[in-house]
Amino acid sequence: MKNVLKVLLCVLVLGLLTVSVLGKEAPTPAGDVVLTVSGVIALTNDGDTFKLDMDMLKALPYLAYEVDDPWMGTQIYGGVELRTLLDYVGIPAGASKVVMVCSDEAEFAVTIKDALYYPILLAYTSDGDELPASQGGPIKLVYPYNSYPEIQDLYDENQWAWYVVEIRVEY
Repeated sequence: MKNVLKVLLCVLVLGLLTVSVLGKEAPTPAGDVVLTVSGVIALTNDGDTFKLDMDMLKALPYLAYEVDDPWMGTQIYGGVELRTLLDYVGIPAGASKVVMVCSDEAEFAVTIKDALYYPILLAYTSDGDELPASQGGPIKLVYPYNSYPEIQDLYDENQWAWYVVEIRVEY
């Protein structure tokens, strides 16, 4: 009986994911891919992944805020909120974490709960200019330390992911 309930729950979750992305035409990158979203996502454009070029990322709602970057000092970072990207690709209710994969294959996990609550940023600008590689670009994970100081206890300065190339959603 428990197995039947688990199967029904899985079918329900998959159905809800399908409904959440119906009507969305999955765009494909025209330029160089800067970010790949993988794992348990509903919207895909390349096999079971969703690939974005910089123009696709910039087409999502933009947010900028000032933050005391533990490595670079006070900066005004801009980009897309992690929760906005997760909402766009569609994640299941049972997902528990988002893993940022950097170009050097370092991985940093953020809980889904925190990703949906805090305005964690996938930054691609710094002080209004494109984020250079010397500052972690083209995409850097930024935590809102100034607005939400408690997040420093959850994600210390070593969790600021530089050169993010993949986001993997996991159960």
